[in-house]
Amino acid sequence: MRKRITVFLLCFVFAYTIFADSFPVMAAQLSYESDHEYHEEGYIFIGESHIGIAMAYFGSIADEAGNVPDVDGVKFFYTDNGLDNYVMKGNLFFVCEGTDKRTQSAKEYIYSDGNGRRGKAVERVHAVIEANPNIAHWNIILYQGTAQAKLGSQSIADYYVASYQNWIDYEFPEADIYFLSISTMTKYFKACRNPELLNDALRCAFPDTFLDYTEFYNERYPQGMWDPSQRSDTVHWSWNTYQELITGVIREVQNRRLDTDTINIVTTDTVLYTNDSTVIYALPNLDSEVLFPRVETGLPIHVTGITDNGFFRIALGETTAYVEAAGLDETTKVSGM
Repeated sequence: MRKRITVFLLCFVFAYTIFADSFPVMAAQLSYESDHEYHEEGYIFIGESHIGIAMAYFGSIADEAGNVPDVDGVKFFYTDNGLDNYVMKGNLFFVCEGTDKRTQSAKEYIYSDGNGRRGKAVERVHAVIEANPNIAHWNIILYQGTAQAKLGSQSIADYYVASYQNWIDYEFPEADIYFLSISTMTKYFKACRNPELLNDALRCAFPDTFLDYTEFYNERYPQGMWDPSQRSDTVHWSWNTYQELITGVIREVQNRRLDTDTINIVTTDTVLYTNDSTVIYALPNLDSEVLFPRVETGLPIHVTGITDNGFFRIALGETTAYVEAAGLDETTKVSGM
């Protein structure tokens, strides 16, 4: 039953991406929640209908525990409540507008002036990050611009570069931001005189973080398109292609992060006790959000892990938090809690 429902929903999403102009436009309701588990890395993909289809498909292939196939350390919990009402949590998120083709395809969607004026995509990315203080580091992958690239306009390319520079300098300075190349070899771009103009502008402006997947697309074109035999689509890829693309990008980002210091956690099941130095943090980092600057001494705390940078991972109901090692006393150990 779940498989039949999933196929129906995915076909429904696909139909909207093709015929969206004939449907009334409604604002998408995207709710980004926390799973309250510590994640060293978080991943946010931003885009148009490419990302909308990928979002729905990944919701169908993640297992009950949220694990995403073919990639390590990625959790995705997804609920589609219908009428462009989506709920996501884990450490993988998708930002799009569902069936609102006009909003997500406009260049204003990713706009930032570096002084507080923001497009809808920027607002949504901030919402994801604010809802997930349990994620230590963010990787933002931008795959928006298919409709704008078709216009082949230098002014549009300059607009994207300027806005994205403000993403880096002003909006999300602590995140790593990547720019995924647009697949301009499809028939959708046949009438465009300069379909590579936007890709070239981003490649030139952000050479270290531009992800050129031209070879990936060429290897799968046209057999990896939605339905090349019937020529029912000139721009979208098959579900399997989107899975290969998204997981491939995540693995590439993970490889780039290998040289970055990571925090390892040894699982334990112990009770320790608060003292005069106890401060409870959102993350195992003294610079992270302080959840409780002071607590009563002698309180029992359920410890679920020990980090290699000197913190105890603790369970506060459904919330995972952290205390520096000196902030808990080892008075009594209780196993099997």
